[in-house]
Amino acid sequence: MSRLAAVILTYNSDDDLPACLVGLSAQEGIQLDVIVVDNASDAARRERMRTAFRSVFPSGHMIEAGAALPVLYRSGDGLFVENGTNAGYSAGNNIGARIATAIGCAAILIINPDVRIAAPDYLVNLSDALFRDDRNAIAGSSIRNLSGANENPMFEPSFLQELLLPARMIAAAWGMGRDRPRAASSRRVNVTKLSGCCFLIRGTFLRDIGFFDQTVFLYCEEAILAAQANQAGQRLVYVADIEAVHAHRPSSKGDPVRRQRLWSRSRRYYHARYLGYGGIRRAALAASHGLIIALTWAQSRVLGGV
Repeated sequence: MSRLAAVILTYNSDDDLPACLVGLSAQEGIQLDVIVVDNASDAARRERMRTAFRSVFPSGHMIEAGAALPVLYRSGDGLFVENGTNAGYSAGNNIGARIATAIGCAAILIINPDVRIAAPDYLVNLSDALFRDDRNAIAGSSIRNLSGANENPMFEPSFLQELLLPARMIAAAWGMGRDRPRAASSRRVNVTKLSGCCFLIRGTFLRDIGFFDQTVFLYCEEAILAAQANQAGQRLVYVADIEAVHAHRPSSKGDPVRRQRLWSRSRRYYHARYLGYGGIRRAALAASHGLIIALTWAQSRVLGGV
């Protein structure tokens, strides 16, 4: 029986975490270590998450980030790791991923707390797809959002496509833009990028790349991870016939202008570090991002009634 881990990174996620934990606790055919890493949530909301965790994993252990694994820990008990600072997506997930690899988990499911898994054979099927070929580094399933659309596989824009994103935003505002259709309808296929809200990653690959790149606080993690896999000659595999639900509520994300600025900062790092874009291309994309931020500000003012 495969030993896997599921790492759930939380930040004020008390409304979402209980359902995520229930779905993971019902998984069959695998040995699963569930590791919740809390990125400095508000005290009251963290306590509600602790309570939810204990209700699903009554033998679970509470530790601080960086502390040694409890001597009494047994596989399957569950861990709730309290991180004192909100260090971002990659840094927070690395806390759990390092624990998972240290205890011998062959692969780690990175899963957002607002992801729901209903099928008890979800992980056994996803791990079968991952380990079917030694060249597979990451596996992802269909991910349905609340509107019923599939978020996998993801689309990675070319230089020209990213440069023209402001024009696409304007077209969409006038009702002329269309969502890009999701590719890969076959059962199992290699793809260029997978959603970061729920994916299974091979532990040996994660160690080889030095774990997730912590330079970015938020956004662009999927593109960075895909680039790392490509540079290592590894594959991303998409499995269409298993499914998770992403119960994401856009209104919970906060200030859209701040989000776009964070996205732009992460993309600029990705362009320089992983794509090797020269100064002219980076400058052109930075100007495009400036337009995107301005358009986002304008849209937020209109929607806000200002």
